[in-house]
Amino acid sequence: MKTTWILDVGNTRTKLAVFNDGELNLLIADDKAWEHAESVPLDDNAPSVLVAATGEITEDWKRWIDLWSDSPHPERLIHIQSAADVPTDMTYESAETLGLDRLANAFAVTALEANTPWLILDLGTCITADFVQDGHFCGGSIAPGIDLRLKSMYAGTAHLPYLENWREQAEKGIALHLGTTTESSLLAGALGGVHAEIQQRIRAFQSEFPELRVALTGGDAKYLELHDDLSIFADSSLTWKGYYHLHNRIINHDPASK
Repeated sequence: MKTTWILDVGNTRTKLAVFNDGELNLLIADDKAWEHAESVPLDDNAPSVLVAATGEITEDWKRWIDLWSDSPHPERLIHIQSAADVPTDMTYESAETLGLDRLANAFAVTALEANTPWLILDLGTCITADFVQDGHFCGGSIAPGIDLRLKSMYAGTAHLPYLENWREQAEKGIALHLGTTTESSLLAGALGGVHAEIQQRIRAFQSEFPELRVALTGGDAKYLELHDDLSIFADSSLTWKGYYHLHNRIINHDPASK
């Protein structure tokens, strides 16, 4: 069985995804990720690991990464810190600052259908909308996420509250465009605004690329109720699967890593 780990070091959390023969079997974070990594000896049976580091790596993880240099197979650990480290085709002009998660999403949809134009919508802290055509990452847009919009209204005004439980309220169902209280008006502005923004962005791309497919991912994607006729492919694990394919691309392009 081929085991591959994806270690995602972000700005606030460190997550570990474990793939066995290409299937995502485990997803853990922070202390649990560290405990799992410590429990696996770096011997001949050690997994292949991709470290995607966009945030600050803790001292513990730095020591763990350093241990690989004395392991039987140091080539099994691949450490990337920017998209410039990845062999791929793109027309993006600043690969050094391109978020690795955006590139991973592109690898994921290309693995599904390489010759299809894709619009990838990732709803997290920020909302990214990226266009991929014939396997090429063409770029996209970055906008504030739902939570950031609510926080900015709270921070930028004297009387508007911050809705800490907005996700719980959204799960119950809300009016996307007509609030009847201050709280519901904030949700209509933030969540309803994102909803309208995304639908319009999809329509704009579809007008130019009729065969467009749309991929939806990210932790906050489930709070949208997009129209069925938009032909949306939703996968909450899209980014992780993309990192897996990205790992394989690096392995296949680097003879020393085989």
